[in-house]
Amino acid sequence: MKYLMAALWEKIAFWKKPNGLVPDVDYKFHDFEDSDLTGIRVLQGPYAGILYYYTGASIAEEGFGAVFKFGYQVVESGEFTRKDLDNDEKFVTMMGDILTTIILMDGQFESPRTFYSQESNI
Repeated sequence: MKYLMAALWEKIAFWKKPNGLVPDVDYKFHDFEDSDLTGIRVLQGPYAGILYYYTGASIAEEGFGAVFKFGYQVVESGEFTRKDLDNDEKFVTMMGDILTTIILMDGQFESPRTFYSQESNI
């Protein structure tokens, strides 16, 4: 499964272009008291002040590519309602871009060839 996830992530990383979001400039991490959750506070743009955390993420292969799916919970919505944010494609895209940046910066995902160098017969 680890190899499959790495291969799927490689497909997504190939198609996903850098989004220009910078930690501590565009967003910052927020540690919740009495919890092991880490949230994200948006620092700039129309969503500045919104605080949320990711509830999960997955990568699903679709055709020749992959789809990156994630869940989230808004803690502080600023001037927006949760319904407004759920229906706001730009907000959801921004959260996906932030999560992609975090994952790419973390460096946990390497080329699957570093894990297993033989080609699959699948």
